Amino acid sequence: MPASRAIWSGSISFGLVNIPVKLYTATETKDISFTTLHATCRSPLKRPYMCPVDNVPVESKEMAKGYAVGKAQYVILTDDEIESVRVESSQHINVNGFVESGDIGPLFYESTYFLGPLETSVKPFELFRQALLRTGKVALAQATLWRKEHLVALRPVDGALVLTTLYYTDEVKSPPEPPATKPITVSDAEMELAMNLVQALVTDFDPSRFKDRYREALLLMIEAKIEGKTIEVPARAEAPTTQDLMAALRASVAAAKK
Repeated sequence: MPASRAIWSGSISFGLVNIPVKLYTATETKDISFTTLHATCRSPLKRPYMCPVDNVPVESKEMAKGYAVGKAQYVILTDDEIESVRVESSQHINVNGFVESGDIGPLFYESTYFLGPLETSVKPFELFRQALLRTGKVALAQATLWRKEHLVALRPVDGALVLTTLYYTDEVKSPPEPPATKPITVSDAEMELAMNLVQALVTDFDPSRFKDRYREALLLMIEAKIEGKTIEVPARAEAPTTQDLMAALRASVAAAKK
């Protein structure tokens, strides 16, 4: 599946090296979505739930769910019909097998949730969790959550058992094509400096070291507006592309060592 258009542009700052990049969506959900229609004339409703054809407000009892099959063409499904769809995993997390955690590529991970036992299932729950922990395996399963059958991974994390929903293969996109340029060659000297810079910046993963600076700045702006203060918006500085790569790498390694 080809990558979509870039949704953001910026750069990767790597020591004193600056690498301009673009951001693309790597996945897309394949959920079946419904359009809310006016049940009388089957026209898509616009908020605040006005029918654009009849120009009348539409109450919930007059609404219908339609699956688009063409331009202005919909298949109507009732709530009872949607609720009647059942698959084997409707009430169960059906484990299909056990895999190595490294076998699941990072693009496949979607959302993570904690699992907890009932009072009557504490022992088998803990047995299952410890079996995964001691074997180093991840359980691959399917579960119907929120009317969609998900592929899920079950794994022990910090004394708990977590369920992570996974994207299906057809929801993971291909990476973007690189710009049409001449073949890129990386010299041994450039590679050695880049690897030295990586080694110089190796650290422990401690998420408590990081704060959401955007959220904090936004809250400060909100507080300033509440107090009636004048807000100055700074000009955005554009990060230039690194021209002398070797010089930037050498300077970055030297700065990191200090």
